Amino acid sequence: MAHSPVVRSRSSRVAGLVGIALVTAAGASCREPEPPPARKEIRLTTGTPGARFHPLGQALARAYAAALPMLDVRLLDTAGSVANVEALERGDADVGLSYADVAYTAYVGGLDGRQASFAELRGIAVLELAPVHLVVRAGSKIADPTDLRGRRVAVGPPGSGSALTAEIVLRALGIDASAVDVEPLKYNEAAAQLAAGTIDALFVNGSDPVDSVRASTLAGARILPLGGPAIERLRHDYPFFRPAVIHGGTYPGHPAPIRTIGVDNLLLCRRGLDEATVHDLTQQFFAQLPSLSILSGLDLEQAPATPIPLHDGAARYYRERELSR
Repeated sequence: MAHSPVVRSRSSRVAGLVGIALVTAAGASCREPEPPPARKEIRLTTGTPGARFHPLGQALARAYAAALPMLDVRLLDTAGSVANVEALERGDADVGLSYADVAYTAYVGGLDGRQASFAELRGIAVLELAPVHLVVRAGSKIADPTDLRGRRVAVGPPGSGSALTAEIVLRALGIDASAVDVEPLKYNEAAAQLAAGTIDALFVNGSDPVDSVRASTLAGARILPLGGPAIERLRHDYPFFRPAVIHGGTYPGHPAPIRTIGVDNLLLCRRGLDEATVHDLTQQFFAQLPSLSILSGLDLEQAPATPIPLHDGAARYYRERELSR
């Protein structure tokens, strides 16, 4: 039986379409697979061993690597807070850790006597309150912070937040810088010298437990409280300092709580980092908090309250968080 021209024409079109599909599929199977998108490098500043920023930076890098595989997080070990905000301002780092006093002083101008504002700094989150530890060597007759006159005092390496805090505290106590023999030592080195008796005292900021403070107290060093009228005046003049307590039993030989002052540590970034990346970093920071046991003191309600402006990406995350409640 002869097929009508209409049927033949329709059959030909179907066959042609099938052939095209087969050729297309064959071509697709022979094509090279699309390369994965390039990973974006994020440079994260930390600090020197013996203080808090070093292990905190390592923990953050591990958390981000697990949550954001498209990012290549590279750790930059620096001297601490001052060096970190300098690296962010220069564009040599993307994300960094700093103490609130350093970040605020840098942002408004006046860090290390420089009047220029660090306009590139932006906030991501307030992490936790870091007590100020004033540690004196075993057998020392130093009973009060005012006894530091004429003593050798380690204040952390140049570029650290502890050095700036020590300067502010000594000035509040009426102790001129020339009246103290300041030693700009790395924290673990300072702890070793304190144990050896070659320095008299050590200032270090850090959320407990701090490695260098633990090493010092194991060798018999004592932690002195920071309080009284002079410290109250300091808190009035520098509102980023808050009352803090080093809990009893945290360090060897210190079963009772020790009252001191503390300053918040912050997660910062540079202003030029794109909004989407900072949003992801902020979102995943909070998503990964259960794995960041080192940050047990973080207050979720206070996290957005950085003393400098938030980055737009971080601000967007906090707005979304409020809307989702």
